[in-house]
Amino acid sequence: MHLMNPEHIQLLDALSQGAVILRDGRISHANLCFAAICNAGRETLLGRSFCDFVIPKHHDRVEKYLNRIPDEPSCSQKPIEFTLLDANGTESFVEMQARKISYQGKPALLCSLTDITQKTKTSQKLKRILDSIPEVIMAFDREHSRIESANSATEGLYGLPADQFVGNIFHPIDLVFPEDAAKVQAFYAGLIEKEIDRIEYRIVHANGDIRWVRDEGEVIYKEQGLGRIQQIYHFIKDITDRKNDEEKLRVNEQKYRRIFQYSTDPIFVAMPDGSFVDINQAAISLFEYESREHALKGNVIDHFTDEDERKAIMSTIIQDGSITDHPTRLKTLTGETVEVAITGGCRKNRNSGLLESYQIILHDMRAVIERTELETYRRTMGGLSDRLNNIVQAQAMQYGLMSDYIEALKSIEDGPRKDQILARLLGKVSNSKRSLEDLRVLGEKIRKIYHAPEPPVPVPDGTGGILFDLK
Repeated sequence: MHLMNPEHIQLLDALSQGAVILRDGRISHANLCFAAICNAGRETLLGRSFCDFVIPKHHDRVEKYLNRIPDEPSCSQKPIEFTLLDANGTESFVEMQARKISYQGKPALLCSLTDITQKTKTSQKLKRILDSIPEVIMAFDREHSRIESANSATEGLYGLPADQFVGNIFHPIDLVFPEDAAKVQAFYAGLIEKEIDRIEYRIVHANGDIRWVRDEGEVIYKEQGLGRIQQIYHFIKDITDRKNDEEKLRVNEQKYRRIFQYSTDPIFVAMPDGSFVDINQAAISLFEYESREHALKGNVIDHFTDEDERKAIMSTIIQDGSITDHPTRLKTLTGETVEVAITGGCRKNRNSGLLESYQIILHDMRAVIERTELETYRRTMGGLSDRLNNIVQAQAMQYGLMSDYIEALKSIEDGPRKDQILARLLGKVSNSKRSLEDLRVLGEKIRKIYHAPEPPVPVPDGTGGILFDLK
């Protein structure tokens, strides 16, 4: 038990925190700071019960604390926090620590009190702020073994209230998905050495859902503490949506890659200077490159037949962001001209808005043109067949009538009736000659189309499409 002498009493008066000596629960001495906390004169405090300055609901807790003070100074008891009531009835929140002493030859208690009202308000405000953050924040002790505080976001992420973690009923490692447990344990074990680190892993929510989290740990050192750790913080964020988006993106990229590689339409990606950065097999074949490696050394600018047309196409892509079914002509490495329709888009830098790359899909129009030409020939041949059929039917009718007139002539003697039938017969012969002449002209056209056809001439069909006219 520590003996208090007059010099010690003078030192108490010099302290910036409240100090009071109690004997049998009553105040035997109070320093100036305690008097100020109680908003009373020191003389008026002497002999009064200490609990007169404690709010009623804290009486029992404070009395039990004072009755459990150990005799040995080395066996210190943790401080107690309670609400103190001053002489005017104003409340303040204080922290008190007590030890046994000898005062004026008799056993007593020396209590030191610190007003923590503002500190408590700040802590409560900070807690409200932390509880409003959707990210889990946990503060561990300096050994990184016990959780000292956690915000209410634990309930959303883990499905468990914060007090389940602060009471060390649960630890974040307890809720890790089994397949990730080893790497998470290694992360926690090595954090003090690394001082700051992060990891992504899966957890099991209280309802059984599997979620992804990003756990960032940081070691906080005491100010001027010579490297002593104050606390270790963990900031744990739910990244399930991001992981799901990444998985969807990965699947979409795989699908796109398959479409890109196996599309029958030529597709390529080029830089603003025209150099190829990616190209599929259909485009390699169209441009007549030997291989993909050969193609990636090439430049799409070299395949345009008209530089002004190329610039106009690029201007549309840059200004509008895309172009659709624009007809143009490209050339292969061997110089063959290919009719194509261009569809494409571009990627621009988010900050500068400058073009980074563009992707083009080419629709090879050669097969379309060939099909259209064949359809034109088919229709033309169909029309010729109809005309031939009409001529042949007309000729058959003429021959039938001529045969009837000849039989009539055989049975009629000379006279007007015979002359009339003969005139009709001669008229049918004349019609037959004209039909044969039409047939001859049509035959020449057919032979010309068959033996030396002229290329069909594209003409508008009036609805935005194109037809081909045969000369």
